[in-house]
Amino acid sequence: MNFIKLTFGRFSAYLLILIIAAGTGCSTSLHAQEHADDPSFFDPVGLMLTWQQDPTTTMTIDWYVVDEDRDVLEFREMGEDDWSSPVTAEPIPFPWSERTIKRVELTGLNPGTYYEFRFGPSSKIYNFRTMPADLRNPVRIAVGGDMMHRQDWMEKTNRQAMKHDPDFILIGGDLAYADGLHPDDQRHRNPQRPRHHNQWYGFLEAYKNTLISEDYRVVPILASIGNHEVRGGYYWRDERRPDDPPYDGTDEWRKLVAPYYFSLFASPGLPGYGVIDFADYMSVLLIDTDHANPIDGEQTEWLDRVLSERQGVQHVFPVYHVPAYPSVRSYNDDTMVRVRENWVPLFEKYGLELVFEKHDHAYKRTHPILNGEINPNGIVYVGDGAWGTETREIGSRQDYDAWYIAEAAAERHFILLTLHGTQRHMKMITSKGKVIDEYPRLLVPAQ
Repeated sequence: MNFIKLTFGRFSAYLLILIIAAGTGCSTSLHAQEHADDPSFFDPVGLMLTWQQDPTTTMTIDWYVVDEDRDVLEFREMGEDDWSSPVTAEPIPFPWSERTIKRVELTGLNPGTYYEFRFGPSSKIYNFRTMPADLRNPVRIAVGGDMMHRQDWMEKTNRQAMKHDPDFILIGGDLAYADGLHPDDQRHRNPQRPRHHNQWYGFLEAYKNTLISEDYRVVPILASIGNHEVRGGYYWRDERRPDDPPYDGTDEWRKLVAPYYFSLFASPGLPGYGVIDFADYMSVLLIDTDHANPIDGEQTEWLDRVLSERQGVQHVFPVYHVPAYPSVRSYNDDTMVRVRENWVPLFEKYGLELVFEKHDHAYKRTHPILNGEINPNGIVYVGDGAWGTETREIGSRQDYDAWYIAEAAAERHFILLTLHGTQRHMKMITSKGKVIDEYPRLLVPAQ
């Protein structure tokens, strides 16, 4: 059978999958079912996709093994008969664990295209789709933060997000709540929720259970760093032990105090902040609010340069953890003040319209803000990180009048961000599927 090359649009992708299934009598799901009871059938204990370079032409695939030599990956464009030559993975130690991370970055891919991949002939076959080359068709992003106090809470929100077929997940820090700690470290504050690699096992299990579709499409994730990725939470915090040397601005220090984050997340990589450019239509800035890097100094200089270089990009989204405009905590918290002093002027200088921030375990959308005042030409700040955590009451730790808040709720949620041409639209959806906010109220079709 001849197959039409897949390019853009979900409808054509799904139609092609149906054609393949009908023409061959063997869909990806049937392949998995046929081998489900085969002891030699390989399925990794964990799997996660992300990007280090342009998501329209690349994909980074991590898989996790225990006492396995599965260090090669094969891939092909969906609908093709032949697999690629085996690609050998880079092995990366999983901190303080018997697991090993295997990593492959695929490059030179076609935009808006489905690819299948496997870990040898006896492997389950997964698939992914590259991002489109432009925004002629809608792109959907599930945005959130503060992902997993409890695995079942994370999975519940994941399932709601997957109902909308997101192109990827975008998280603003505090992922597995492991705090960068060794399993024997006594600083685990809650014995019922030990903060070490077992938390990451649960995180990866939740990912595999609920961020892989029924037809085995794996949804990529981009994540900035939060305080619960870092031993001590903040680079300046004086919680020093023999294995907690003082901050010295080196990558060695960063890998020591945030070992899981820098091992498990290829992006943003060291030093802990970076930018991912989606062709020429979107740039996502993953930045660090005083965790492995100071807000001011080198990071702010980098941010100024990166924003200056992307003034012609239609959609530019900073994503970080500690908010400039909190919904729960004190407006005068030192880190929040430093975000407003160092970064907000740059966001305004370069004409940004939408910024994502987390940390407070609630939902928040601000009025548009410019020069410290509500202004229709200002920036909307959206947060505040409650994907899979206990929630906090709005304003419960505030010591001021939160003049800037337009909408807020103590709800576990994700934000469905849709981009179509020059237009953007957000729906804020709880873990129970209820829409609690929408901005703007109506998405105007792109011309």
